[in-house]
Amino acid sequence: MISVTEHLFMYLCNSASNSDTEMKAEQLPPCVNPGNPVFSCMLDPKTLHTATSLSKPTMIMYKTNSGSYGEFLPMPQFCPCIYSPKEQVFSSHIRATGFYQNNTLNTAPDRTRTLDFPNFQHTL
Repeated sequence: MISVTEHLFMYLCNSASNSDTEMKAEQLPPCVNPGNPVFSCMLDPKTLHTATSLSKPTMIMYKTNSGSYGEFLPMPQFCPCIYSPKEQVFSSHIRATGFYQNNTLNTAPDRTRTLDFPNFQHTL
């Protein structure tokens, strides 16, 4: 009995001995939607349609739409068991003292419009 690794090794050895023309015939189809391989679908879009005798063909990629999310009421099993509100310590402090005000003197030179580069004069 041949193990899976031995079978794979034999397949790789045999495919390495094939000619280049045979290898070109076995090439995979190009990526349909190249990009991030985690989020991109690398299959042919024609094969992504699913249909049974009782349903119309739909895309497998998009099983839900915005209407199907709110179609049913949430079940108690999926509701949170513990209510933990956010603490309002920071907001209470800001409400009591007010926002921070920067009262320092600005000593940095301001750019004037007369020193601007002529090509950028209409950008502001």
